[in-house]
Order: sequence, then C-alpha cells, then structure tokens
Amino acid sequence: MTPASRGRYPAMSLAAIRVGDVMHRGVVTCRSEASLGTVARLLAAHRIHAVVVLPRDDADEWGIVSDLDLVAALSRGPPTATAAEIASVPSVYVTPDDTLAGVLQVMSERSSHHVIVLGRSSRRPVGVVSTLDVADAVAELPWPDSSDAWFNPSGD
Repeated sequence: MTPASRGRYPAMSLAAIRVGDVMHRGVVTCRSEASLGTVARLLAAHRIHAVVVLPRDDADEWGIVSDLDLVAALSRGPPTATAAEIASVPSVYVTPDDTLAGVLQVMSERSSHHVIVLGRSSRRPVGVVSTLDVADAVAELPWPDSSDAWFNPSGD
C-alpha cells in the first residue's frame, strides 16, 4: 500500500480531524495519594502509558502521570513520592470537538506526550490523546503531493 492510498480520514488537513475521532475513550485513574508502585501496576496491568490522577478534595485540577514521569521519579531514588507529587499539573485539557491540529500545537508548546480529554458538559476526563494516537491518525491521512496542504490549522 502506498502512502497516498491510505485514508481513514478523507481530509488532508489535521484541522479537519476531531479529537473525539482519535482519542482513547475512557481513562484509568488513581487517587492523588497513590504510591508509585500502584501507578506502575496500573500502567502495566492496562498496558497504557499514562494514568489520570484524581483531584484532591474538591479541586478541579486533574493530573496525569506518564510512564516517563514514573521512570524519572524512580531514577531519583527510593519511590516515596505519590502520584500527585509527580503528576503533570496543570494538565493539558482538550475536548472531543477540538481539532488534531490544535492538540499538536498544545502538545508542542507544553512538551506534553499526553493530553486529557474532558467531556463537553461534565468537565470530567472521558479520554486521553497521546503522541501515539497522533501518529496513528497521521499514518492514515492521504498524503498530499505538496507540503503546502499538510498543516493547515484553519482547515481552509
């Protein structure tokens, strides 16, 4: 199969693809006081790269701990930290209606490999978009003959 013959997404613009089309639906969560061992077990058991950390008390700040965050914390010494202490906070949030072009920009600006997708009305996590999800979507795009059409944030 040639790259030009691929095409789960008919549009050539990343601005035409919605987050809801590429995200992993559902999230695996842990409590903010979870140990690094608990986080590691969740990552391994679910074969995922990130766990969403529940906010403390009535806070509205969801965190996320990636496998890379876990490795960095473990490399610093004995695993005494909690999930909340190594979580990326504030996390990067998007909605299912946001565009993949917008997610790419946010990921790049924040040096983030995972973005939490919040529900339209609930403002609770409904999914996660990772750099691997982005790669999967890009692999399915019909590749343009010219780089002019490749990244078109406006979707025109």
